[in-house]
Amino acid sequence: MSSRVMARPRARRRTPADTAPEAALFDAGFVRHLFNQLAPSYRWHQWMALGLTAAWRHQAAQLLPALPAAGTVVDLMCGGGELWPALRRRLGPGAQVQAVDFAGAMLAQAAQRRQQAVHANTTLHLADALRTPLPAAAADAVVCGYGLKTLDARQFLALAAEVRRLLRPGGTFVLLEFTLPRQGWRRWAFRQYLGSVLPLLTWLSRGRAALHRYLPFYAHSFANLDAVEGAFLAAGCAEVRQVPLLLGCATALVGRRGS
Repeated sequence: MSSRVMARPRARRRTPADTAPEAALFDAGFVRHLFNQLAPSYRWHQWMALGLTAAWRHQAAQLLPALPAAGTVVDLMCGGGELWPALRRRLGPGAQVQAVDFAGAMLAQAAQRRQQAVHANTTLHLADALRTPLPAAAADAVVCGYGLKTLDARQFLALAAEVRRLLRPGGTFVLLEFTLPRQGWRRWAFRQYLGSVLPLLTWLSRGRAALHRYLPFYAHSFANLDAVEGAFLAAGCAEVRQVPLLLGCATALVGRRGS
């Protein structure tokens, strides 16, 4: 989507994100800055997506196999911990969650969520998901909710290599992302929603919440998980497959580390 279509509404104070060219939108520094700014209003995206994001998180978590009672799950690009309720429903409170995000403000939101007793077995790490400080071959599962779209295609191989490094042999990954339906009326409807409804809602929201206008750009540029699937296959992962979720507007990439 062109920068003209995505033009930001006027606000009282401008930030570097206001004038960033499209080429910079996948730069790690820009993405970190953007999500630091988005953190206080990130809950807006749930109603902007008509509540479907929570349903997709639940579906993605259900794709995880049963883990040991105190199994370890790494949540990459964890944001404010929005995926944790679905993880806990699937895995129980005993699972050890290692949550990683490089946006400090988002991790502060996650720290507030961690105060709930059900999330007590959660450790936060301020780090890049492509280069985490976590030990190799120590995770039973790696998950990610809606972070893939902020990566440049050249970074998919780095992500795949890091996920494989983190997993124990036989460990599972489930990566969730918005996708465009492949064909039919749902593809047309979703494109209309991204191109018309979301920009209108974010224009009306003004202020920092209007920064959500960047999310449709990422969604438009990330039509499917084909390139990500190819990167994980190239990294030596096994049984890699795409699982369309409700309405086909989100997809989970599922696979495991081989021996």
